[in-house]
Amino acid sequence: MIYITYIIVLVFFGIQAFSLVSILQHDTPKLRKQKNFPKVSILLAARNEEKLIRRNLEAMEQLNYPVDQIEILIGNDASTDCTAELVQDFIKDKSQFHLFEIDKTVGKGRGKANVLGQLAHKASGEYYFITDVDVKLPSDWVLGLLAEFDEKVGIVSGTTKCERGGMFATLQSIDWLHFMGYIKAFANASVGCTSVGNNMAVRAKAYWQTGGYENIDFSITEDYKLFKEVTSRGWEWRTTLREETLGLAWYIPEVKEMLHQRKRWLIGAQELPPNWKFMLILYGLFVPALAYVLLVDFKLGLYIWFAKFLLQSFFIIFLCIEVKRRPFNYLYLMVYEWYVLLNTMATAIFYFLPIKSVWKGRTYNAKYLKEG
Repeated sequence: MIYITYIIVLVFFGIQAFSLVSILQHDTPKLRKQKNFPKVSILLAARNEEKLIRRNLEAMEQLNYPVDQIEILIGNDASTDCTAELVQDFIKDKSQFHLFEIDKTVGKGRGKANVLGQLAHKASGEYYFITDVDVKLPSDWVLGLLAEFDEKVGIVSGTTKCERGGMFATLQSIDWLHFMGYIKAFANASVGCTSVGNNMAVRAKAYWQTGGYENIDFSITEDYKLFKEVTSRGWEWRTTLREETLGLAWYIPEVKEMLHQRKRWLIGAQELPPNWKFMLILYGLFVPALAYVLLVDFKLGLYIWFAKFLLQSFFIIFLCIEVKRRPFNYLYLMVYEWYVLLNTMATAIFYFLPIKSVWKGRTYNAKYLKEG
């Protein structure tokens, strides 16, 4: 048993070290000046978002891109609050914004995928940009993602972290950046994972080669499904970690809601390729492995734990530097160490509990997946 534990620990540290070196060695070029401005369409699914919709739309209005070459298509997904009214009031004198009522299910699309699929039929751009209502985008977001496209690239992802605030919000911010850092670290080694569903762009031609969301088998993580379908058709992908494409998501205020989000992610992770499943399983196994070492050899366990904390902290600090954000102080990083351990255990327990996956007020059960 002890030998298996040490193997888990060694492989875990190997991945940590690789990720840190990958980020340190990668040189992010300066954003080149855009000479051509192709027509782009931003697709935004909105369901019961009255608290955050204006924050998102105000950021969209400030995007650094010619107004006559951008269209922002908003799909009101059967909201029961004031989302539609707030959008209508905001866009009434802004020609680049358009609101559509999504009141039916088309094909295999469900939830957000259903909205995006229908908005794509309304879009006229050469590229479809996709984000979420709770994300505040930087002014150069469109330019930053466009810069990654060449004739072979079909899909590009940016990086998202939570906006800083109180302790819980800041811990979520660290957690998002930490996880996104792994995706970028492996992307630097040409190992793909997924698209980031709240910060991505797909070439319209590549999207329609998949048949669109109405023809893609539904997944609760629709971003991964689109990434898989696009890349399986020979298109290349890119993942960016830079200031111009850093989205700021609003933090989740309640632990229960966050656990439902994590459960949704883990359900979607079942479709990931074996190498990423191995990564996730290993990450989860490190906690019980560390606990076992602490029981067998407490001093050695403390050394391992401290080494993990240092590697993890340096990785997060360099990620902050990469996106030109003030690094988190060591107090937050120390609290985050406990947050990660507790969150990993709580997520694992919640995942196996017979609790239905609920998101945006919808329960993703067999009836919904069948009928929409």
